[in-house]
Order: sequence, then structure tokens, then C-alpha cells
Amino acid sequence: MRFWSIRLASVLIALGACVLLQALVGHASDYEQRIVVLVGLYITLSVSLNLINGITGQFSIGHAAFYQVGAYLTGYLTLNYFSKQPIHNMLLWVILMMFVGAIGAAVAGFIVGLPSLRLRGDYLAIVTLGFGEIIRITVQNQPAIGGSYGMNVTPKYQSVALVWLLAIICIAVCRNLLKTAHGLPFLSVREDEVASQAMGVNVTRVKVTAFLIGSAFAGAAGALLAHFEGFITPTTFGMDVSFIILTMVVLGGTGSITGSIFAAALLAYLPEYLRGLKGADGQPLMIPGSNVVAWLVAVAVAVTLTRLVMNKYSGDKLKKLALYLGAFALAVVSRFIAAFFLRMIPVMANKQIPIDQVRMVIFAVTLIVIMLLRPQGIFAHHEFSWSWVKGLFKRGEVPHSAVSA
Repeated sequence: MRFWSIRLASVLIALGACVLLQALVGHASDYEQRIVVLVGLYITLSVSLNLINGITGQFSIGHAAFYQVGAYLTGYLTLNYFSKQPIHNMLLWVILMMFVGAIGAAVAGFIVGLPSLRLRGDYLAIVTLGFGEIIRITVQNQPAIGGSYGMNVTPKYQSVALVWLLAIICIAVCRNLLKTAHGLPFLSVREDEVASQAMGVNVTRVKVTAFLIGSAFAGAAGALLAHFEGFITPTTFGMDVSFIILTMVVLGGTGSITGSIFAAALLAYLPEYLRGLKGADGQPLMIPGSNVVAWLVAVAVAVTLTRLVMNKYSGDKLKKLALYLGAFALAVVSRFIAAFFLRMIPVMANKQIPIDQVRMVIFAVTLIVIMLLRPQGIFAHHEFSWSWVKGLFKRGEVPHSAVSA
């Protein structure tokens, strides 16, 4: 009874949180709403890919293909059949399209998964990457769904609550899978396929199941994207999107659902936030070239000194923290020194760079810095919990109870 009470309370809290978020951003600008929606969609995509790559230990880099299948399938159905069917409630229709997109993407995942998941590592990565490009090129050459130009999806339905409800469901499914006996075969396949098979685990079925679940959530996310944007094009689902989603998984920590959520929110929000920065005149913010180079110098100094402290010092944690703070202080000083000398160079002093051109450099530098300082990802295999946070400030290892494999 207590178990079901907790589950019911969790569902009600999730629904309430989504409705509250919808109310909070309902009066925001279209741009701000779009950022919130993109963060929710990327959380769904990164957590669902983490089930394949991090939890099951495969190497798929074609997740954008399933995202695209869900978007185009449901967009085509809405455009051609919504006005002809008897139910004209758009909310019910979009929920139905989420299921249709999930089923369509799962079928695509099964088609690519069953013959290819006997492969491992780089070979599987090449197959999934090729599958993603085949889907994109096929869609690009189909005039019935807009070809290379794209497809209008009408009527649109912009629901922040639905996007975040899908993200919460995806997190709950993957989290509950890990917390029950059903998740043990997935973890065993990740750790050692040969030993798992020797113990009676059907390795192929486990891999295909992970692929089906992950692709289904990506397809549902694609359905919501199509109806929120009202226009989709093959370039929206290019190879770079698959790499961004993969980066979110690796950056957060392969196998960590918490890490995927954090990395997805960071990497989805950061470029869009930088794109929208304005100067005092209301125009896009301009940054002097000397400042850009000076900050790059400061980042290089900070990373070098921080790695030196990490590798050479293993004493008291407070002293180590003081050394880290000193490294950042020296980095800030080096930034001002570099800027002073760079302003003496006319080209650097007079060059003004729009923030829109710098934002992807900042995005890339952020990734490089984090992976240099913590190559196992921000959370590694850990999940967020208060006992884990407390363990960070204690001597010794993180408590075993706070670690999720």
C-alpha cells in the first residue's frame, strides 16, 4: 500500500510540476519558451541515449535518426489527417502522435538494431551513424514530405508541459529500470558481454530492448518538436545533432541519469542563451577580439594549473581547495595581462566579434575544459543523492549506498 501511495504521489507531483512550469513560462517570449522546450527535449534525448550507450554499454551515434522518424511521421499524419478525423481536440491528438512517433521510431530501432547489435564498439557506431545518414538523405529526397526544403506541420501545438512530462517519464522509466532486477541484465552486458552470456543472459535481446526503449523516447520527442515548431527540415536532424546528444551523455557521465540531465540542460541552454545576449544599444553583443583571446589564455592557464594540482598534490582537502582557488586567481591575472598586451596590436584591438559567432567557441571550450579536468564525466556512474553530496566533503571514498552502477 505504501509503495503505491508513493508512486501516486510521485505522479501527482510530476503533473503538478509540469502544469506549474507551463504557467510560469506561459507569459514569456516565444524565444524563452523555445529554450525551455529545447532543454526538455534534449533531456529526453540524452537520457534515452544513455540507456543505450551508458547503461547497456553500446556505442550508438545515430540517435537523431529516431528523433527525425518521430518528427516526420507525426508531422505528415497531422498535416494530412488531423482535419479529416472526428476528434479535433489538439491536446489529445498530440498525445496520440507522441505514441505514434514512439512506435514508428521503435520499429526503426528494431530494424537497425536486430541485425547490427551483434556488432560491438566502433563497428556498431559506424552502422548507427550510417543509418542516421540514410534516413536523413531519404527524407531529403521525398517531395511528399517537403524534400530538402522541409515540411510545414499545421496546426501547431505548443505545450511546454507535455515536453517536460515526457522528459520526466523518460527519467522515471530509466531510473526504475536500474533500481529493479530487470535492469541487472543491462548492467551485466555493459560490464562483460561474454560473462553475461555464460550466465544465461540473452545479450542480443537486452541490446535490442535498450535500443527499442531509447529510440521510442526519441521518436516521441520528435513528435513534440514537430508540433511545437510547426516546421521541420532535414538539417534539424543532421549528424551534428547526434554528436551533440552523444556529447551530453559522455559529458554527464556514461551510465549516470543525473549526469545526462545536467549535461543536457547545460549544453542546450548555453548556446541559446549566448545567442540572445544584447548590447546596450539593443543589438547583438559585440566582443573585442583581444578579450576573446585573453579569456582563452586564462582558460588554458586555469586548466594547466588545475591539472597540475590534481596530479601532484594529494594532501589535505582544504589545502587542495586553496591551491585550486590560487590557480583560478592566477588565471584571472593572466587574462588581464594578456588583454593589456593584445590591445597594443591594432588588429586585435579594433576587431569586434558578434556573440553569435563566439557562442559555439565558448560551447566547445566548455566541453574541452570539463573533459580535460574530469574525463569520466561530471557524475561518472554516480547518481545525485544527499549522501553522495555529503561524501564529497568527507575523507575517503563516496559511500557505496550513494553510488548507482
